[in-house]
Amino acid sequence: MEVKWVEALVSVGAAYVGRLPGFEVEPAWWAEVEGVTRRLERVLGVRTVVLRLVHADEDVIGRGGRTVYHVQAMGEPRSGVLDETPYDGWDAIVAPQPLRATWAEVDGPERMAAWAQSIIGPGEPVQVKTWNLSCLMRFDGAWAKATSRFASVDADIIEQVQRYDETLAPTVLGRSMADRWSLLAHAPGVDCWEPDPATVENVVSRWVAVQAQLAGDLDVLRAPRMLPDGLTAQVRHLLDVVDLPTTDHADVEQLLTRLPALIADLQAAGLPITLVHGDFHPGNWRSDGTRRAIVDWADTFVGHPATDIRRLLDWLPEAKRAHALEVWTSTWKSRLPDADPPRALRPMTVLNHLIYAVMYQTFLDNIEPDERVYHRDDPRTELQAAVQAYRNELA
Repeated sequence: MEVKWVEALVSVGAAYVGRLPGFEVEPAWWAEVEGVTRRLERVLGVRTVVLRLVHADEDVIGRGGRTVYHVQAMGEPRSGVLDETPYDGWDAIVAPQPLRATWAEVDGPERMAAWAQSIIGPGEPVQVKTWNLSCLMRFDGAWAKATSRFASVDADIIEQVQRYDETLAPTVLGRSMADRWSLLAHAPGVDCWEPDPATVENVVSRWVAVQAQLAGDLDVLRAPRMLPDGLTAQVRHLLDVVDLPTTDHADVEQLLTRLPALIADLQAAGLPITLVHGDFHPGNWRSDGTRRAIVDWADTFVGHPATDIRRLLDWLPEAKRAHALEVWTSTWKSRLPDADPPRALRPMTVLNHLIYAVMYQTFLDNIEPDERVYHRDDPRTELQAAVQAYRNELA
């Protein structure tokens, strides 16, 4: 397994108390921090939380290389294990930042943990993940999650989904819309990275059935809007803010002239605007062989449902794609006999890249500078992929 080289800048509250010599930890993903805090707690003798990424030497974007974290110790560390030399630039690290995530602030994770414990009772929180989009803590039988101001709140979305399918998502134990916190029961089983045909049929058909019903509830869905009609203007804005080579800029300009026809073709498929999961790959499905559920609802938006099947087909091995598409098509046809679901796939091969380019730019516009390294190149690469998809599939 790949590893990352971790350096921890440790504070008690906001007061800097020292730096821990670097160490290797797995997995290599920067946002995965359970291994980091486990090592720190063994060395420091107190519980710790990772507040945020301060710096990353880019090996591969999102994983590997040297990573520097601001770590908060929840008590005085063991004497003699930290280099207590004053750290140049510490004041800048803890200075207020208007785009900082609430869980990246001093005591931010503790506030969420205390809220969760007020609902489920005493229990030791284990911080599993933290980055600019979310913070995830595990408890015995439950998960607490915080999401960004520009994202959906998992518990809120799940409650809407469960009006039509009570077991398609984890049980909601608590939510705070003001803080954007969700407390969810553990979904049994394993992540379905290599789903069997029964799992594909179960999850895809049930999700489409829910989407068909939620299409009538758009006025109550508290999720971002990513509507086909607004895509042209959003891509034009990207051309003003994304650093593209001259030839790529011209290619996207040319693609913009084709967008009205692509969007018209998408809409002619007859599928409704509805709730889109936004990251509908099988790693976000859980199964114990009998019960199956979809997790990770923070990327949910109101948009075109072909976005989800396109995402799924891009993730599945080629041998499993035809079955997934057939289940998706037949379920939509059972709900909307006059629709032509496969017609949506051709324009969506291009439009989905543009949708995700807009989404990634939204991330960049709303996260603090130190954390933009996760997504810095994503709008550009998605725009380039949209041009290439048009050439390969539609030109």
